[in-house]
Amino acid sequence: MRTLDRVGETTIPGKNQITLPAESVRQLGWEKGDRLIVHVIDNGTLMLMRKPERWSGQYAGLMGDVFGDHEDILAYLDGERRSWDPDNDAELEAARD
Repeated sequence: MRTLDRVGETTIPGKNQITLPAESVRQLGWEKGDRLIVHVIDNGTLMLMRKPERWSGQYAGLMGDVFGDHEDILAYLDGERRSWDPDNDAELEAARD
């Protein structure tokens, strides 16, 4: 289990604009102009994450082990595409028997 490192602390001023501790920003590799997404986890916990430039790049390949390798996926798609062809109905019925 990963432990949380306390890197610094900040105060909420009158305009609710907080300053992030420089050390934490450096550790994360965040830069001036980066967009941040704010999530409220529960009472008293807030999570910040840098908004990815492309969401597809952020999540690409994360579920590869769920659906098998590339060849497994292609075989599945080929089977699905064949099932859409009305000419294959007789073949599909024969395969089910």
